[in-house]
Amino acid sequence: MSAPFDSFIPPNDILPNMEQDYKRLVRERILARDALIRATFSGEQKGSSLAWNKVIVRPVEIKGEIHLQFSYFDDKKDITKNYLADAASQVDELLALPFRNIFVESADGNVQVNISKKGKAVVSEPKPSKAPAETNLAHDRQKSRLLSAENAEPFLKAVGIMTTDGKIRADMQRKFKQINEFLRLVDETDSLQAFAGQPVHLVDFGCGNAYLTFAIYYYLHDILQLDARVTGIDIKSDLIERHKEKVKSLGWGQLDFQVGQIADYKPATIPNVVLALHACDTATDDALAQGIRWGSKLIVCAPCCQHELQAQMSHVPMPEQLLPIFKDGIFFERMGDILTDTFRATILRIMGYRTDVTQFVPIEHTAKNLMIRSVKTSPIGNAHWVEEYRNLKSFWHVTPYLEKILGADMLLQPPSSAAGTPPRA
Repeated sequence: MSAPFDSFIPPNDILPNMEQDYKRLVRERILARDALIRATFSGEQKGSSLAWNKVIVRPVEIKGEIHLQFSYFDDKKDITKNYLADAASQVDELLALPFRNIFVESADGNVQVNISKKGKAVVSEPKPSKAPAETNLAHDRQKSRLLSAENAEPFLKAVGIMTTDGKIRADMQRKFKQINEFLRLVDETDSLQAFAGQPVHLVDFGCGNAYLTFAIYYYLHDILQLDARVTGIDIKSDLIERHKEKVKSLGWGQLDFQVGQIADYKPATIPNVVLALHACDTATDDALAQGIRWGSKLIVCAPCCQHELQAQMSHVPMPEQLLPIFKDGIFFERMGDILTDTFRATILRIMGYRTDVTQFVPIEHTAKNLMIRSVKTSPIGNAHWVEEYRNLKSFWHVTPYLEKILGADMLLQPPSSAAGTPPRA
């Protein structure tokens, strides 16, 4: 199979004799199909170019035989292919490509490989916190909960989701499902695996009741075993004080809560993960702008109420063909919601983020059920997305708030790489 690998430029500073040890180890772990859980290849080595942002390999059972399933991802599409007899050659092809990060999860032990800017392979074998779960070999996997009532009992009790006798409260069943869906959607990006062996700073803007803040901390520390610091930000001081008391009771030393506005937050270290779930109106844009300025690896937001663009639209003469759509106010409001999130997603793509928009929770739980997931994968200024954005602006005669706070020029400038205070808007 040569099609997925038809476009790359190999680096000049990688020596074959240096590669063999880690490649042999990775190859062995992947081809041990009865033990393999998942292998993730991501990132480009310096001076290289890849056709795919990420490749995931996992075992699947098809007609009673264990195949290796290769899933290839880029900015616009993904391709999945299954291999049996020729799986080894496909693994060899994959290992020949200049990926910067490789993470193999296996019952025989995990393997993490990071290639430095100078081409040096740094290999580690991080130990999981518990015995590996049984590998799911189903070709079409069912949804599974990353958080169970049994393994997360202390914090579920602390935040009020679980009773003292270890049962999920009846009035918290939906919240528990929402938490698991949130973790699944974050896990699905596979972006956090690249942080193995290095610190992670996650900030949750507009954390509110902080159910998800506590959950993501538990997920990062106890499930992924990452060196992670999580900070929750909210303007309500009474909520923040209650959260701090819960943190003390749990003994979670790297979970912190602060009172403040999103736009005013100045971290000591730049966050590489940004969350903003149901931040109202332009607060979502403030959070996105912060993540973009910092060049955060992962940005996840679930927008809430959206009025700013609707106000602009109300002063713009509509094309005659669209007038029937806007005879009813509810359609006008929904179009404002759709356009706002379309502009946000397009700006993120311009800024080098692989972005998708998906359903966060079922519509019966909340009408505000969209989630925008963005993973930093490429340089900014892709001509396709820039043109698409300009055409959309020209048609609707509006200027999105996110562009206003970033600045039109900043859409085509690299984000700050400074390790201190991020640049002001």
